[in-house]
Amino acid sequence: MERQVWQAGFKSIYPVLIGYIPLGMACGMLLYDAGFSIPAIFLMSLLVFAGASQFMAASMVVMGVTASAIITMVFFLNLRHSLMSSSMSRYVKKSSVPFILLFSHTLADEAYAVNYNQFQNHDWTAQKALAANLWAYLTWSISTAIGGWIGSTLAINTTIMNYVLIAMFIYLLVNQLVSKLVVFVGLFSGVVSIILMVVLKHNIALVIAAILASFVGYFADSYLTKKKTKEKGWAQ
Repeated sequence: MERQVWQAGFKSIYPVLIGYIPLGMACGMLLYDAGFSIPAIFLMSLLVFAGASQFMAASMVVMGVTASAIITMVFFLNLRHSLMSSSMSRYVKKSSVPFILLFSHTLADEAYAVNYNQFQNHDWTAQKALAANLWAYLTWSISTAIGGWIGSTLAINTTIMNYVLIAMFIYLLVNQLVSKLVVFVGLFSGVVSIILMVVLKHNIALVIAAILASFVGYFADSYLTKKKTKEKGWAQ
């Protein structure tokens, strides 16, 4: 991969990386407190690469939940990645199979948001998108390992990291508010998330809300596209 491609990927995703460093370190500290060794924390980040799942796994290990239950919850929590990969497939479908496998493995929520925005509005390529993914992937994995090392030497309150996570997602959301449809889907997902959290009282509500919002956005976009096409046909 050329140097310019790495630079383009970094330039697009560096605000996310700034958020990843303290968040990854917090995740590493929590995993260390849960009993993971530093090599295990680094390996988990390389293999799973899903912050929410790793935070959840740390909590479930502390509660004494079985490995099968943790794996099952991580599976369902990460199901949204299949939707994100499907959305990105049209941009990387001409790439080789190893490229697509690596791209899929390193695609997280934040990298998806950045790449989707870049593909919509700029001269973006699959190579640049993979570079952005890899910057996020390596930053997160190394940060969690450093967090594990810090956790082995210091006792730090990680409550403030909740605000870092929220700030990072607000940044990603604001970057994507480019149309009325996106604003509508954002508001819809927020309202549904609140309602489901009140009813279900579990974080799975956020996953369900994300899936519902994705379907609503997809069908609304399809309807509007067909309507515009029909109007153009009549106009001609």
